[in-house]
Amino acid sequence: MKGLVVSNGEINDLNQLKDISKSVDFIISADGGTNYILKANIKPDLVVGDLDSIEKDVLNKIKEENIQVLKFPSHKDYTDTELALKYLVDRKFEEIILMGVIGTRIDHTLANVYLLYNLFQKGIKGMIINEKNTIYITDNELEIEKEEGTFVSVIPINSSGAKVTLKGFLYETDRDDFHFSSTFGISNEIVERKGYIKVEEGICLIVKSKD
Repeated sequence: MKGLVVSNGEINDLNQLKDISKSVDFIISADGGTNYILKANIKPDLVVGDLDSIEKDVLNKIKEENIQVLKFPSHKDYTDTELALKYLVDRKFEEIILMGVIGTRIDHTLANVYLLYNLFQKGIKGMIINEKNTIYITDNELEIEKEEGTFVSVIPINSSGAKVTLKGFLYETDRDDFHFSSTFGISNEIVERKGYIKVEEGICLIVKSKD
């Protein structure tokens, strides 16, 4: 099964949110993410959080439409986004998309990106999407279709770095070392029909971005 978690970061393209919502089996809005969900005329299957970031008229609509709510206290050990993920993980979802998890709060953004590693360790395919970026995590192979104006970055997330092979890119590699905390893998471009990425050793974030 495939789930979608919508959080309270920035979502500037409600049409993208609508399109993605149609491709999933279950939708959770994490607290203020409910504002985006209802503005896009999407009915979530579940609302999770302390409800402190939800607009009053949106709260009223949740009650009117009998949407299930899993309420938590304001003082808790985990963010609303992680609590929403935990709900899907406990129910054996195989793939989870996160939206609204990138924003002006760099602490929340970084923590949410690292949640992909949490999912990866559990064998769940995780992906972060907004109107400019798609973020994956892999220790294996990935193919990405060429899109004009799109850049692809490969970023190791553990201190041992990674060995990565890239084919179909402007800058190709063959089991090259991608060192942790280096910018070596930033802003490559696909020049063939598809870009082929193979992480030979290590674990990497793969970020597909548009300016």
